[in-house]
Amino acid sequence: MRLTGLLLVTLLLTACGNGADGPGDRALPQQSVTHLTDHTELFLEFAPLIAGERTALVAHLTWLDGYRPVTEGRLDVVLSGGSAPVERFRIETLRRPGIFRPTILPREAGERQLKLELTVPGLEVTHELGTIMVHPSRQAAATARMPRSREGEIGFFKEQQWQADFMIEVIRPRSMASSISAPATIRAAANGEFIIAASVPGLVRSTGRFPSLGDEVEAGQILAMLVPRTGMDADSASLDAEQVAAEASVGLAEQELARMERLHGEQAVSLRRLEEARAELEVARSRLRSVDQRLAQLGSAGQGGIELRAPIAGILARVSAARGAAVEAGDLLFHIVDRSELWLEAQVAEPDVTHVATPAGVAFELPGADERFDFKLGQGARLVGVGQWIDPANRSLPVIFALENPDPRLRINQRFQARIQTGQARSALSVPTTAVLRDAGQDVVYVMVSGESFSRRPVRLGHRDGDRIEVLEGLAEGEWVVGRGAMLVRLAAATPETMGHG
Repeated sequence: MRLTGLLLVTLLLTACGNGADGPGDRALPQQSVTHLTDHTELFLEFAPLIAGERTALVAHLTWLDGYRPVTEGRLDVVLSGGSAPVERFRIETLRRPGIFRPTILPREAGERQLKLELTVPGLEVTHELGTIMVHPSRQAAATARMPRSREGEIGFFKEQQWQADFMIEVIRPRSMASSISAPATIRAAANGEFIIAASVPGLVRSTGRFPSLGDEVEAGQILAMLVPRTGMDADSASLDAEQVAAEASVGLAEQELARMERLHGEQAVSLRRLEEARAELEVARSRLRSVDQRLAQLGSAGQGGIELRAPIAGILARVSAARGAAVEAGDLLFHIVDRSELWLEAQVAEPDVTHVATPAGVAFELPGADERFDFKLGQGARLVGVGQWIDPANRSLPVIFALENPDPRLRINQRFQARIQTGQARSALSVPTTAVLRDAGQDVVYVMVSGESFSRRPVRLGHRDGDRIEVLEGLAEGEWVVGRGAMLVRLAAATPETMGHG
């Protein structure tokens, strides 16, 4: 990224150097310059330059990558142009981390070009500060017109910025994914849940520790036994008798089918009679299979009950039965959910349907939580499908995403507002979400006016894309916004008396 150099000149009413590191002559109006390159930010404080007089400058230099003070190198202050010889002033050491304090003695009055050159091992950074006036006398310097600071500016000093989690960034157009808002619900995957219900009336009996809500279970694990109620024709003896009768029916049906096939071969019976014999055999076999399955559920005669096994591995989302409880046929006993994958089903309003043909991801915030969940296709999520039928009742279209290894805070049937990313990109001004604060019912950011001066700026926000949010009104391209540490600037505005130097 190549940054356009930003130069800010302000009247220094509350100078950073209000002490040992400040510009020396308080009888003259003070000024400051802020300039940024691709690598560093320079905040320079100084009194007006006077030909033949020494002037102390205070240069604060910050690495933009990580926003930390420069801790090594040398600094050259260069005056050039104006039909006068080039004048160079060098300082080899920092006063303290981030701060150089060069003293210069200009020889020639008039308009000069000012630049500062920072040299560190392997890198040279030049801050071109443009035209500056070297005054012929102190009287001329005292009467010179200086830029005025604006009302309501907030002081937050470099030493405080360097010690905090702080960052600034330039406002410029960035590519942002378009998205639409839709109500969404979390539910289990199609094959990710199973409800165990009572197949017959009876009593629930435990085989050890009775399952509890939230327990993890394995596929095939016996959760409990269902002991059929007496007289319900579901005990082991009655089922054994029913099995014998079913086996006998199968045998007779097989003999009858063989006889019909022989007679049909001799053209003694019709094809219809042969088909009826085949159907009677299938019915008999079906009855036998049913009895076999019920006997398998019932288990051994010693257990005297139907084993309630978990058909899938997962977590018990509901436990509606208790040890020794009497239940009726169809009563829900256990609800098992496999949380390795959950589905997010969004209901897209009819006017937005044309924008979700190829969604690229989905993002949402849980009610009561500040954290944002952001899923891209192929990065923790996959698209299950986009509906092809609009619900005539609510005029919406379902779009379903599968969330892989979802956060434990997501719950089945949880509802919230989601943003479906449409996959279309556009250019827009944006800021990090950490730059935006809610203040007195407004969304606000803090803009850097100069290196140690900030301004509160209300903004109107648009769509959000990941950790960035679109700014529709309130900021202009090229301005610098506090990307991290906005709350610290807000505190500095609320308690300026506590935000002293260093």
